[in-house]
Amino acid sequence: MVNIKVLLLLILLFGSPSLASANYAEAMRHFERQEYRQAVQGFRESAGRGDADAQYMLGRLHETGSGTPQDFVQAHQWYNLAAARDQRHAAEARDSLTSRMTAEQIAEAQQAARAWKPEVPLSSQPTPPSRPDIETLSDRQGVAEIQRELNRLGYDAGPVDGAMGRRTRDAIREFQADMEMAQDGHASAALLRRLRQSEKEPATAASPPPPAISPRVVLQDDFSDGDYHRNPAWTVLSGDFEVDDSGLRSIVMTQRTSERESRRLSADRPEEIGLAMLELILEQTGSVKRDQAAPPAEPAHIFVNAQVDNAFRMELQLASRQRSGSLELGLFQGNRPNSSGYRLVYSPGSLPGLSLIKLTSGSVEIIARYEDRLDFEDGRFHSIVWSRDENGEMQVHVDDHRLLRVQDTELRDRFQGFLLANQGGDYTLGRVRLQDR
Repeated sequence: MVNIKVLLLLILLFGSPSLASANYAEAMRHFERQEYRQAVQGFRESAGRGDADAQYMLGRLHETGSGTPQDFVQAHQWYNLAAARDQRHAAEARDSLTSRMTAEQIAEAQQAARAWKPEVPLSSQPTPPSRPDIETLSDRQGVAEIQRELNRLGYDAGPVDGAMGRRTRDAIREFQADMEMAQDGHASAALLRRLRQSEKEPATAASPPPPAISPRVVLQDDFSDGDYHRNPAWTVLSGDFEVDDSGLRSIVMTQRTSERESRRLSADRPEEIGLAMLELILEQTGSVKRDQAAPPAEPAHIFVNAQVDNAFRMELQLASRQRSGSLELGLFQGNRPNSSGYRLVYSPGSLPGLSLIKLTSGSVEIIARYEDRLDFEDGRFHSIVWSRDENGEMQVHVDDHRLLRVQDTELRDRFQGFLLANQGGDYTLGRVRLQDR
């Protein structure tokens, strides 16, 4: 009798394992409804049991201060723990956050991660709720289930509302790319079956995460000193640039014309030749479709010397205020900005909205493109993360959505610098960070 009373008392005090806390799926539903306080509680309980996806989500909430006070130390700790369990986005999020932290904060976060231990054995986690049969779902219900499964697997599909928007399509394409499927971005019963078959890997017993090795940063500038001539020293090849409160700004006015105006190229301005070839290739191949040609009076070009390895990571903050022209940015090899390298081309109001170009001696090649339009002209800065690994695989993320992924191994030498070319428009580079991988 005493034992029964003790058991009942323990149940009242601590609850049964199945009712002790909301599981990961329930916490994600709170997150999707922007009920961040409840989401924090649910993710914390799952993260305490070693769930890597819950640890990553808890890191995101602490980083942004959603439902809890903003705390970079705790965010770094949870990202680090999730990265040690191979969560797909955690290492990248941790490394990005590191650039905003002091050395003392990073040391404190790493110590907290090493000291962390799971609170409850994984065997006591509640059984996830049953899923509805695919054959019984309406079109809207099917899209909602696809959104829920994508979010469960770490692909940011947005709210589970059954509406097919750009965020959901981008998440579908990212999943299809990882699974080596056709990247059509379509919601289908076959896609939902594949998503349900892609289970999260079980979390392993906690182990100290490997010590973080800070990558070598070769270029970092937010133009907060009001000067682009020093620390680091940028070189203007043509056009006008200025630094304002938002960053490095370039304005090149375009003229609407019905006939194409030929651009005068000079041997004294070799940096124009490669970029003019690039524009011609884009238009002749139909890669950029414009209502009317809008050539700038004089393009603006600026570069900075920054030697970086063949495998790199570049982070940019970019704003655009004019729906015309194009912006080209990238890395070059050799001692001249028009040498071999890669260019990322943003084309406002055009299809495709983003193209990745390879320049070699005498040739220009489009190696990847994002077929939809992009809208940077919304009054805010947009994040661009461009990375290349040791195998030549390049990925370009815009506002945390992967838009481009391609492998190219032709250019194997180190890159010597970063180039920005305004071919018409009003652009501000708010921040640039370039580092070795």
